[in-house]
Amino acid sequence: MNLLIPNFVYGLLDNICQLGVLLLMVPMVLWLKEDAPSLFVGRISAPLWGSYQRFVAFWWSVIRMPLPRGDGVVLALVVLGLLTLSGFTLLGVGSEASFTAMLADPLFVGCLLLSCSAWVFPVGRLARYGSAFFILCLTEILLVLAEPGVNGLLGVHHLLLAAPGSSLAGTSICCALALAITNPMPDKYMVADYLVDQHVVLFRMRRDQRQVIVSLLHVGWLLLLGDLFLPVLVGLNGIAGVLGLVIRFGAGVALALGGQFMGRHRYGRSMALLMGLAALMALAGRFAA
Repeated sequence: MNLLIPNFVYGLLDNICQLGVLLLMVPMVLWLKEDAPSLFVGRISAPLWGSYQRFVAFWWSVIRMPLPRGDGVVLALVVLGLLTLSGFTLLGVGSEASFTAMLADPLFVGCLLLSCSAWVFPVGRLARYGSAFFILCLTEILLVLAEPGVNGLLGVHHLLLAAPGSSLAGTSICCALALAITNPMPDKYMVADYLVDQHVVLFRMRRDQRQVIVSLLHVGWLLLLGDLFLPVLVGLNGIAGVLGLVIRFGAGVALALGGQFMGRHRYGRSMALLMGLAALMALAGRFAA
């Protein structure tokens, strides 16, 4: 069968399967990130099915009325980022068969998400964007320093399978924690306030669409954090790949919530400490090799 079907057909089918799984999981992740924390403090929270309703209404509105050019480009880039970070396959032919697997690089995908976020919310968080970009650059440098020739998140995954005790895992985890502290993505309420302050008049449908796009940016960032925190779960096949995606999403949500609750007075020191620890681990791995 493999001889009759070209690899690009497998890659296309694999991306369609990945997209279907992501569309099913994204509303649940949004609910866990935005609404579920209210339950722990005794507040009334929106039900899970409400998140699915909002998501279905968003895609239906996109079909009925196409997005403006800028929002459409951002949505396409966010979906590309999610497919790139998903890092699994359901066809059992290996994650290399996916068209987007070669793009699974923390610096590339992180800059892609930050650029989309800066377009949606161009003011007020430039310092956070800069900090996140700086840590993404350091992450790329330290991963290559720990294991020269490593190629993106899939490369980290394969190297960890080959050498389970590698310091590459510790370097990646520290970088994920530092990125979680930056918390650069605006939430939907900040975008609504920005539109009011800038006297930007949008129809209710357009405003709701913009807020869902911001939520999708959050999901992409959460998955990036989860991939860096648990890179060994990237690139799995079949049901194991789906379970790995669920665990990585859960790790990303936990890291993001932890970063939100961290005090601002510890912001810079914590990032410096984590990146210094990541550098020490990378150097230890390099000299040990």
